[in-house]
Order: sequence, then C-alpha cells, then structure tokens
Amino acid sequence: MTDTATVKTTAPVAGRLTVEVWTDLGCPWCYLGIHRLRHAVDRTGTAGITLMLRSFELDPDASAEPMTIPEIFTRKHGLPVQAAMQAEAAMRDRVAAEGLPFTTDRLHANSFDVHRVLQLANRRDAGTVFFETVQKRFFAGEINPYDHASLNAVAVEVGLDGDEVRTVLAGDSYAQQVRHDERRARELGVTGVPFVLLDQRFAVAGAQSIDAYAQAITRARESLS
Repeated sequence: MTDTATVKTTAPVAGRLTVEVWTDLGCPWCYLGIHRLRHAVDRTGTAGITLMLRSFELDPDASAEPMTIPEIFTRKHGLPVQAAMQAEAAMRDRVAAEGLPFTTDRLHANSFDVHRVLQLANRRDAGTVFFETVQKRFFAGEINPYDHASLNAVAVEVGLDGDEVRTVLAGDSYAQQVRHDERRARELGVTGVPFVLLDQRFAVAGAQSIDAYAQAITRARESLS
C-alpha cells in the first residue's frame, strides 16, 4: 500500500471513511477487487464507511459494436486466439475459486454509456449496487450491458427511474462527470484499475487480498481519530 496526495474535490464527511474505487466494466481484476474489498469492509465493520465507484475506461477507443474476447485480445494485444483463451481460462479458475460466476463467452465494447449511467446512479445513491449488479451479470454471461434496453432493465431493478435512464442513454448526459473522474485519476497517477483511495489520502493499487484491503481500511480509520 502506498500513500498519495490528491486534489480534494469534496470535503470529507466528519467521522466517515470515504472509499473511492476507480473501475471499469470489463476488467476482471476490478471484478475480483471489488469482491475482496466488500469482504474487507464486512470484516472491519461497515459502520461509518461510504463506498463510491468512480469511472475509468481501460479501452476508451473501443468500438460501440461488441466483439468477442478472443477478437479483442488478438486485435488490441496481438495475442493468438489460443493464448487469449488460455489467459481467460486462468482468470475463470481464479475468479471461480472465490465463488464468483465467470464465462469466457462474453463481449467487449465501449463502456462509456455504462459509466454515464453509473454517474446517474451515484447521484441517486445507487451507484455501487447498479454497477456491481451489471458487472456480475456481465461476467456470468447473463446480460449484454452494451445493449441499452438490458442496461436500463438493471437500472430499474436497482431503483432508478427507467425514463430518466433512457433519456441519459439517448443523449450525452453525465459525460462530463465521467471525464471528471478520469481526469482525477490521471492527477493521482492512476494507469490501471482497480484503484482504491481511502479518505483521499491512502491509495491501494491493483486487486489486493482481503487482508491487504482490511489493513488499509483500519489504517485509514485510525487516521480519522
């Protein structure tokens, strides 16, 4: 764990620990990292913790037209299909060992619209439940989150207004909020996700163990007193 400075955009809430997580939809390490962070929060106690998910696009130039995982591995990383599938199988085993669903039969596309709805959900105090639900079902192969109707259905299920979500998806609302999160990530020196920032002072990069997250939470809590 490393300490880092940040540009404070909002004042911390007295007595509460704000835990911010920069994440992206199709990132399997983010999927694991948030799962482990949740366990760490449960272990250390949920009282006094505010968890916020922040937007970060790992592939901002991705096409809006979905591609298969082997296609994106070969096109973007230059890997042969066999190597791509071996990497996917290894990740599937790692994720399954922690009790999470994971299918290699997923699609990859531009995640900007998902992030825009996340920003709306954050404003409605439903950001974490929205994003975690979408991501889990995506990795389970249950939904295509790049389809606006499917994305809207999950948003409504977690309590968002369907008409408002459809309006957001039809235009460019919350694009500035996504870009704000990404600018802030650059200011912090973030080059990959997941990236966790506790109390705007303590940073944890990468998908760490439950123990490492728990230690970071404890240290940040102690600094509040």
